[in-house]
Amino acid sequence: QHSDLRYATALASGIPACDVALDRGYISAPLRAAFAAEGCTVHTPPKRGMVDPPAWDPVLYARRHRVENLFSRLKDFARITLRRDKTRRSWMGFAHLAATMINLRTTEFGHRP
Repeated sequence: QHSDLRYATALASGIPACDVALDRGYISAPLRAAFAAEGCTVHTPPKRGMVDPPAWDPVLYARRHRVENLFSRLKDFARITLRRDKTRRSWMGFAHLAATMINLRTTEFGHRP
């Protein structure tokens, strides 16, 4: 019943990144300071009603949304979500196949003349 915000700093430490696009729930000042200490720029939209909202890049945040949608589509495959494959190799093989199928669907319907 705890927010995962308290673990975000520990999970992100040591990951080489220069830009971070977080959800609005992760806009806390201590988390921003932790990322700034590691040399990262945080691009999170400000909460409504913030007195001094931080600067953010909406284009970079839109890219984050596209990645999140891809993971959502991957979770539509029950085999991936429920981890029905017993070995890591077979699970990753199907994850690659599912990503390829998603890419083909997106490409087929996204580039019509």
